[in-house]
Amino acid sequence: MANFLDIFKIVGIGFVICILAVLLRNCKPEIGMQIPIVGGIFILILIFPYLKNILDMFEEISQILNFDSTHLKIVFKLIGISYITEFGAELCKDAGENAIASKIELGGKIILIFISMPIIYSFVSIIRELVYM
Repeated sequence: MANFLDIFKIVGIGFVICILAVLLRNCKPEIGMQIPIVGGIFILILIFPYLKNILDMFEEISQILNFDSTHLKIVFKLIGISYITEFGAELCKDAGENAIASKIELGGKIILIFISMPIIYSFVSIIRELVYM
């Protein structure tokens, strides 16, 4: 189970990664660019158990409420895509590749719209039923 002190572990790793990246960028720029990428992936690995617990809890809540979890799963996909897109774009920005970062963000936005279409369709159907009752 999650521990409150885990945030100190994540922040500490983040500080060490930042210090290493700054120090290595001056003497070995090719390695200095790779350190934040590897460190970011390592931090994501530390966060995954929390994400799984959150998803499990929401699944339990949807079962208790007898709620169709299809829309809930879509919402979590959207949140995941948003975070992954932001992570990828920020890595590109850190590397000085702003043009690629903006393309990643555009791709993420288009995929978000595409995946959210079932929710939009359901919303429009509900409005149509209310208007034409």
